[in-house]
Amino acid sequence: MGKARAFVLAIDDPDASVRTAEVVRKHYPDLPIYARARTRAHAHRLMDLGIKIIRRETFLSSLDLTREVLRGLGYSERDVRFAVETFRAQDERRLVEDHGHHQDLDALRTRAQSYARELENMFEKDAAEQAKLVQPDRALEKR
Repeated sequence: MGKARAFVLAIDDPDASVRTAEVVRKHYPDLPIYARARTRAHAHRLMDLGIKIIRRETFLSSLDLTREVLRGLGYSERDVRFAVETFRAQDERRLVEDHGHHQDLDALRTRAQSYARELENMFEKDAAEQAKLVQPDRALEKR
């Protein structure tokens, strides 16, 4: 009889998903689990079980939609890529960093506010840098 090399966990109900992951972990502790999570909280519960490969259900489609909205609003491909990738990287880092605090809602709220300020500062800094790059071109236009 064959041996499973991977377990894909894609159950819609977060509680049922976590229960299933617990059973798989108990009976097959070395079997890699690839999981879909519905929310950040669901992802954190799966992380509690040692699951490393987790994809949040709406995260990637939200990033894709954001790309299309920014393109539709006329942003350059460079600006679209920077905004989406900056947010993606920060959010994925935040998911891991918040894992240790995921049961403390006050701590999560404080951390979310701090991350929002950090992201806003990064975008402001980039906008200022882009403005500096464009200014010399405008000076040439006035001549």
